[in-house]
Amino acid sequence: MEKYPLPFKPATLTLAIASVLLASQPTARVYAESTLSPDDHWSCEASPDESGWQCTAEPMEPGVMNRAMRPVAPAVTKSARKKASSETTTVVTSDSRANLRETLDWVPKSQLSENEQKALDQATPWCTGDYSEPSRPGKNFTGNSDAAPIIAESDESSFGQNDIGTLTGNVSIRQGNRQIQSDTARMNRATNYAEFEGNVVYREPDTLLVGDYADMLLDSGRVTIKNASYAMHGAHARGNSEQIIRNEDSSLVLEDASYTTCRPGDESWLLTGNNVTLDPNTGFGTARNAVIRVEGLPIFYAPYMYFPIDDRRQSGFLYPTIGSESENGIDFTLPYYWNIAPNYDATITPRILSRRGLLLENQFRYMNASGEGEAGIAGLTNKDKLEKENPYYDQERWLANVRYKQRFSERWTAELDYADASDKNYIEDFGTNLNLSSSGPLNQMVGTRYLGGSTYNNWTFSLNAHQFKNMSQTSDDPYNKLPQLVFSGNWQAGETLQVNYLADYTQFSRDKDWRFVKEIQHPDFGDPDIRESVYDEGYGIKRAEGGRAFGQAGVSYPMQTIWGFLTPEVKVRSVNYSLNNLVASEVINDLQGAYGQSVIDPNDFTKSPNTAAASFSLDSGLYFERFTDLFGTDFTHTLEPRAKYLYVPYVENQEFNPIFDTAAMGFTYGSLWLDNRFSGYDRIGDANQLSLGVTSRLIEDDGFERMRFGIGQIVYFQDRKVYIANNLGYEKVPAEDIDENFVAMDERLRNELTDPTSPLASEFIYNFNRTMSVRQDFSWNTNDNRLDNYGLYYRWRPEQRKTLNLGFRFRDQVDRYVQDKDGQNIQIGTDQNGNPIFETADNNVKQTDLSFAWPIPATTHWVGLGRWQYDLTNKRNLESLAGVEYNSCCYQVRFFWRSWIETDDNIDHPDPKSGVFFQFILRGLGNITGSSGTEYLQGIQGYEIHEK
Repeated sequence: MEKYPLPFKPATLTLAIASVLLASQPTARVYAESTLSPDDHWSCEASPDESGWQCTAEPMEPGVMNRAMRPVAPAVTKSARKKASSETTTVVTSDSRANLRETLDWVPKSQLSENEQKALDQATPWCTGDYSEPSRPGKNFTGNSDAAPIIAESDESSFGQNDIGTLTGNVSIRQGNRQIQSDTARMNRATNYAEFEGNVVYREPDTLLVGDYADMLLDSGRVTIKNASYAMHGAHARGNSEQIIRNEDSSLVLEDASYTTCRPGDESWLLTGNNVTLDPNTGFGTARNAVIRVEGLPIFYAPYMYFPIDDRRQSGFLYPTIGSESENGIDFTLPYYWNIAPNYDATITPRILSRRGLLLENQFRYMNASGEGEAGIAGLTNKDKLEKENPYYDQERWLANVRYKQRFSERWTAELDYADASDKNYIEDFGTNLNLSSSGPLNQMVGTRYLGGSTYNNWTFSLNAHQFKNMSQTSDDPYNKLPQLVFSGNWQAGETLQVNYLADYTQFSRDKDWRFVKEIQHPDFGDPDIRESVYDEGYGIKRAEGGRAFGQAGVSYPMQTIWGFLTPEVKVRSVNYSLNNLVASEVINDLQGAYGQSVIDPNDFTKSPNTAAASFSLDSGLYFERFTDLFGTDFTHTLEPRAKYLYVPYVENQEFNPIFDTAAMGFTYGSLWLDNRFSGYDRIGDANQLSLGVTSRLIEDDGFERMRFGIGQIVYFQDRKVYIANNLGYEKVPAEDIDENFVAMDERLRNELTDPTSPLASEFIYNFNRTMSVRQDFSWNTNDNRLDNYGLYYRWRPEQRKTLNLGFRFRDQVDRYVQDKDGQNIQIGTDQNGNPIFETADNNVKQTDLSFAWPIPATTHWVGLGRWQYDLTNKRNLESLAGVEYNSCCYQVRFFWRSWIETDDNIDHPDPKSGVFFQFILRGLGNITGSSGTEYLQGIQGYEIHEK
């Protein structure tokens, strides 16, 4: 072919294609890497002697262009390119391009920039490197690449009369943020078609394609590369392919391809397929005749597979999970995600349980401008096939839930949260991916709330109907609230006077048989290990149902300065009941047995009890500060004494009030400043007391609290009279199947009501730094010289993969009864009245808790996991967990052993359980073994489960 050399030296690295395209597009705007004015453009034509081209800068003509062609940059001298490359880019030679097939832009951690290393340590500290595209012209281009000029460079170039241009040596063509390089290239001016041979490299943001041969349509950007390797930096993925087609929309179509998230050179797992598509626009990939191999061994096949390549959602099959359990057998799950619309989606999950049958779980989510919600249903499509130790054999098993939040306006909202199940064991037997607000008990609630008023006079009204589905086999049913109306608010009258108020009406009810009595052998099965829970209607005051109206109003006058505060407050509380389901004789016997006959007058019994009391409190405190230097660090050292006087008169006959949602609260340092020693509204605690306490802090200049210490005590000016007896609701005292010694517990409680002071309570927190802290809480009974509560906790989390937790807690309790294997108290005699005397044992809580997740020394990827909870009182392991976790950039393996005791097990005859759990996760494809016990690892505080 006859060649026409350009009028400048080949070593100047200009483009033959620049003049070719400009000659055919004389009106196209040119953006040159030179001093050409933005208002000018290059005009080129063949020289008269046909020895080359003559180009001149001419003014841009106004008007509409006839063709929307891509502009081409003019010549760039070799010296100018070398200067620019030395300043901003890395020169890419043929040899370096050849090495790209092996590295694919993977850079070892030690060679990354400081910022890149920090980001890697924070996100994936187990990775030994990361993909990092080198600097190049156009890398940071942010405009429209399709409209950007085409810029080409090479060592040598020539152009023939047949519209074919040839570029040789370090060929580079770029447009916007796209770039293709090769050893040689041929371009057709008429068709804008180009072919590239030898060490072909195609780049665009997050995508690298490397091959031996490529062809490209310059108008559309479509590229085909043969014998290729690729990397998708954002997806942390790479692979090989016989042929890769990069479509105009940036999607990739690969023939006979592989896909993995392992670093180059590591093929721990591979997904292979005859035809693979990777679409960064949707965030998903597909593979036909897909095979997943782990260490070269095929472990999974699917004729068609749909998998994510980023975190976006798209319709298709998600990764399957497979596992094995002793009760369910082989457990195989294949979810299908349906992206119905931007604001609607659904997940349909068929699940094969070899010992139970086929289970389907369907979840639908939706969102609109004023609300959002979801609905789900799950269950066996057949009757339960498991016979061994299964009380629900040959029965239908299902679970359903609906959740919805509606915003009618900025102030008015409504909510629905309803879940139900076929039986109490469903979640324990099958688990669920449905989004339940609570798994025990299940919520069944509908309500609405309105926020009214203004900044200085705000109020809230809510109306709810709340029912609970008890999912425990060994606990009482909770009360339902059908309905509950609450009106509350705060009014700031003037600059300092504040008025707060609350009104609450609730109707309490529950099933007739609500109280758990015991477990017995199921009468419908001959297997003694199949148990049935026995419930009854309860006894005495605890059978109460009905309505409760509670009202509270208070006026306070807070006065605050930089050196202290003083807040007087007057408050009135009232509670009224309208009760049913009570038997007068039962209630009298129950209350007299718990509180004593001298306290309970049968004539005071009523189904409409009421209690009202006014209270007065005066809360005050001082702030003292000084600057100090400790261990070379400047601190603000505070001393904050506080005193609060509280008076609440005693209101008698509160024993006749039911106990709907009320309990005595444990005593801590925070208890010093409460107005009521009971939670809920069923008791108004009498008080004539002065709380005294002091807090001291060390605060650094940036606000970090290095240390906080508080200690205080309540001085009582009169004995307390209101309390809740433990021995309520039992006809026979003491009950033979309850291991708690209620009589002794109530005796201690009554003695504490006459103490002149409360326990001495303290809290201490010291933060050695932002990753290590120690906390201590205790309450010391100064009247009986007894430690009531103590807790000591140490936390250290220096890095993401490192956490160490040590804890010890103690609580003094009266002795409990010893039980036999059937759960009956062991009788050792009778008292003078013929009542049984049961064997007792120490019941103090003395427990240690050690947990950790820590990299194994001399390794990069291995992490040791462990937790040990031990009951020092009863000399038993509550939980033991030991395992290891392996993390790499492409997969994760987690293996651990766990032994545990259920919280409702017989203390004297526990039934320890144990299991081995294994989890294998392919990063980028997901978990192929199910959850496999990861919920048990949540007890390791500070440990984070990473599965992406």
